[in-house]
Amino acid sequence: MDRTLTVKTGGTGVSYQPGWHTCTISKAKYGEYNDSKFIDIWFDGYNDYFKLRVYAKTNKNGEEFAIGQIFRFANAGISDALEGADGNTVIKMDDSAENLKGKQLNVFFYKDSSGYTSVLPQTAPTEFVNVVEEFKINDIQYYKNKAEGYYTKWVLPKIKENESKDPTDTMPSFLLEDDKETAAF
Repeated sequence: MDRTLTVKTGGTGVSYQPGWHTCTISKAKYGEYNDSKFIDIWFDGYNDYFKLRVYAKTNKNGEEFAIGQIFRFANAGISDALEGADGNTVIKMDDSAENLKGKQLNVFFYKDSSGYTSVLPQTAPTEFVNVVEEFKINDIQYYKNKAEGYYTKWVLPKIKENESKDPTDTMPSFLLEDDKETAAF
Protein backbone atom coordinates (compact mmCIF):
# COMPACT_ATOMS: atom_id res chain seq x y z
CA MET A 1 0.00 0.00 0.00
CA ASP A 2 1.39 3.40 -1.01
CA ARG A 3 1.14 6.38 1.31
CA THR A 4 2.95 9.59 2.14
CA LEU A 5 4.69 10.91 5.23
CA THR A 6 5.57 14.56 5.68
CA VAL A 7 8.88 15.24 7.40
CA LYS A 8 9.41 18.71 8.85
CA THR A 9 12.61 20.38 7.78
CA GLY A 10 14.35 23.26 9.45
CA GLY A 11 12.38 23.05 12.70
CA THR A 12 10.38 25.82 14.27
CA GLY A 13 13.34 27.58 15.84
CA VAL A 14 11.75 27.51 19.30
CA SER A 15 13.13 25.93 22.43
CA TYR A 16 11.28 24.06 25.16
CA GLN A 17 14.32 24.11 27.44
CA PRO A 18 13.73 25.19 31.06
CA GLY A 19 14.42 28.84 31.80
CA TRP A 20 13.33 32.25 30.59
CA HIS A 21 12.07 32.80 27.04
CA THR A 22 10.81 35.96 25.34
CA CYS A 23 7.74 34.76 23.46
CA THR A 24 5.32 36.47 21.09
CA ILE A 25 1.66 35.79 21.78
CA SER A 26 -0.14 34.19 18.83
CA LYS A 27 -3.61 34.02 20.39
CA ALA A 28 -5.42 34.20 23.71
CA LYS A 29 -8.80 33.00 24.88
CA TYR A 30 -10.80 33.37 28.08
CA GLY A 31 -12.40 30.34 29.68
CA GLU A 32 -13.87 29.00 32.90
CA TYR A 33 -13.16 25.84 34.88
CA ASN A 34 -15.05 24.91 38.06
CA ASP A 35 -16.41 28.48 38.35
CA SER A 36 -12.86 29.90 38.08
CA LYS A 37 -12.12 32.26 35.20
CA PHE A 38 -8.82 31.99 33.34
CA ILE A 39 -7.07 33.10 30.18
CA ASP A 40 -5.12 30.70 27.95
CA ILE A 41 -2.24 32.16 25.95
CA TRP A 42 -0.44 30.51 23.03
CA PHE A 43 2.89 31.54 21.54
CA ASP A 44 4.24 31.86 17.98
CA GLY A 45 6.12 28.77 16.83
CA TYR A 46 5.02 26.51 19.69
CA ASN A 47 2.59 23.60 19.42
CA ASP A 48 -1.08 24.30 20.15
CA TYR A 49 -1.00 22.01 23.21
CA PHE A 50 1.66 24.24 24.78
CA LYS A 51 0.11 27.26 26.47
CA LEU A 52 0.18 29.54 29.46
CA ARG A 53 -2.93 29.43 31.65
CA VAL A 54 -3.47 32.19 34.20
CA TYR A 55 -6.40 32.02 36.62
CA ALA A 56 -8.11 35.21 37.73
CA LYS A 57 -7.24 36.28 41.28
CA THR A 58 -8.70 39.18 43.21
CA ASN A 59 -7.24 41.29 45.98
CA LYS A 60 -9.03 42.28 49.20
CA ASN A 61 -10.65 45.21 47.37
CA GLY A 62 -12.18 42.87 44.78
CA GLU A 63 -9.87 44.00 41.97
CA GLU A 64 -8.64 41.24 39.65
CA PHE A 65 -4.85 41.34 39.34
CA ALA A 66 -3.39 38.11 37.88
CA ILE A 67 -4.82 38.42 34.36
CA GLY A 68 -4.44 42.21 34.57
CA GLN A 69 -0.72 41.70 35.22
CA ILE A 70 -0.46 39.72 31.95
CA PHE A 71 -1.92 42.67 30.03
CA ARG A 72 0.33 45.09 31.91
CA PHE A 73 3.51 43.08 31.26
CA ALA A 74 2.57 42.49 27.61
CA ASN A 75 1.82 46.22 27.14
CA ALA A 76 -1.57 45.21 25.77
CA GLY A 77 -4.79 47.23 25.75
CA ILE A 78 -3.38 49.97 27.99
CA SER A 79 -4.87 53.37 27.17
CA ASP A 80 -4.44 55.64 30.17
CA ALA A 81 -3.25 56.08 33.73
CA LEU A 82 -5.31 57.62 36.48
CA GLU A 83 -4.33 58.62 39.99
CA GLY A 84 -6.19 56.57 42.58
CA ALA A 85 -7.62 57.97 45.81
CA ASP A 86 -4.69 56.43 47.71
CA GLY A 87 -2.10 58.04 45.42
CA ASN A 88 -1.35 54.82 43.48
CA THR A 89 -1.53 54.69 39.70
CA VAL A 90 -4.60 53.01 38.25
CA ILE A 91 -4.17 51.59 34.76
CA LYS A 92 -7.06 51.92 32.33
CA MET A 93 -7.05 48.98 29.91
CA ASP A 94 -9.13 46.98 27.47
CA ASP A 95 -8.59 43.37 28.53
CA SER A 96 -10.07 41.79 25.40
CA ALA A 97 -8.07 38.65 24.61
CA GLU A 98 -7.46 39.91 21.05
CA ASN A 99 -5.33 42.74 22.44
CA LEU A 100 -2.63 40.25 23.46
CA LYS A 101 -1.99 38.96 19.93
CA GLY A 102 1.44 40.00 18.68
CA LYS A 103 2.59 41.22 22.11
CA GLN A 104 5.63 39.81 23.91
CA LEU A 105 6.15 38.41 27.40
CA ASN A 106 9.07 36.89 29.26
CA VAL A 107 7.87 33.44 30.32
CA PHE A 108 9.54 30.79 32.48
CA PHE A 109 9.54 27.16 31.27
CA TYR A 110 10.10 24.27 33.65
CA LYS A 111 9.89 20.48 33.61
CA ASP A 112 6.95 19.10 35.55
CA SER A 113 7.04 15.80 37.47
CA SER A 114 6.10 13.91 34.29
CA GLY A 115 9.03 15.40 32.40
CA TYR A 116 6.90 17.67 30.22
CA THR A 117 7.65 21.36 29.76
CA SER A 118 5.17 23.69 31.45
CA VAL A 119 4.84 27.47 31.64
CA LEU A 120 4.89 29.23 35.00
CA PRO A 121 1.86 31.52 35.40
CA GLN A 122 4.09 34.29 36.78
CA THR A 123 5.63 36.27 33.92
CA ALA A 124 7.91 39.26 33.45
CA PRO A 125 7.67 42.22 31.08
CA THR A 126 9.96 43.00 28.18
CA GLU A 127 11.54 46.44 27.74
CA PHE A 128 8.98 49.07 26.76
CA VAL A 129 7.56 52.50 27.55
CA ASN A 130 3.84 53.30 27.44
CA VAL A 131 1.52 56.04 28.75
CA VAL A 132 1.68 54.54 32.24
CA GLU A 133 5.19 53.27 32.92
CA GLU A 134 8.56 52.17 31.61
CA PHE A 135 10.19 48.78 32.12
CA LYS A 136 13.98 48.67 31.98
CA ILE A 137 16.38 45.74 32.38
CA ASN A 138 16.53 46.06 36.18
CA ASP A 139 12.69 46.09 36.39
CA ILE A 140 12.49 42.99 34.22
CA GLN A 141 15.06 41.24 36.42
CA TYR A 142 13.04 42.16 39.52
CA TYR A 143 9.93 40.43 38.14
CA LYS A 144 11.95 37.45 36.92
CA ASN A 145 13.39 37.05 40.43
CA LYS A 146 9.87 37.22 41.92
CA ALA A 147 8.65 34.53 39.53
CA GLU A 148 11.65 32.30 40.26
CA GLY A 149 10.98 32.73 43.98
CA TYR A 150 7.39 31.58 43.43
CA TYR A 151 8.66 28.60 41.45
CA THR A 152 11.16 27.64 44.16
CA LYS A 153 8.71 28.06 47.05
CA TRP A 154 5.49 26.65 45.57
CA VAL A 155 6.03 24.70 42.34
CA LEU A 156 9.33 22.86 42.84
CA PRO A 157 8.31 21.22 46.15
CA LYS A 158 5.17 19.81 44.47
CA ILE A 159 7.26 18.46 41.58
CA LYS A 160 9.67 16.79 44.00
CA GLU A 161 6.78 15.40 46.05
CA ASN A 162 5.20 13.84 42.96
CA GLU A 163 8.53 12.42 41.77
CA SER A 164 9.16 10.73 45.12
CA LYS A 165 5.78 8.98 45.31
CA ASP A 166 5.74 5.20 45.27
CA PRO A 167 4.93 4.10 41.69
CA THR A 168 2.52 1.50 43.08
CA ASP A 169 0.33 4.42 44.22
CA THR A 170 -0.78 4.82 40.61
CA MET A 171 -0.98 1.12 39.71
CA PRO A 172 -4.39 -0.32 38.95
CA SER A 173 -5.71 -2.25 41.93
CA PHE A 174 -5.80 -5.56 40.03
CA LEU A 175 -2.00 -5.36 39.62
CA LEU A 176 -1.52 -4.79 43.33
CA GLU A 177 -3.46 -7.95 44.11
CA ASP A 178 -1.29 -9.99 41.74
CA ASP A 179 2.44 -10.19 41.72
CA LYS A 180 3.42 -6.63 40.84
CA GLU A 181 7.04 -7.74 40.44
CA THR A 182 6.11 -9.55 37.22
CA ALA A 183 3.80 -6.86 35.87
CA ALA A 184 5.03 -5.41 32.60
CA PHE A 185 5.47 -1.64 32.56
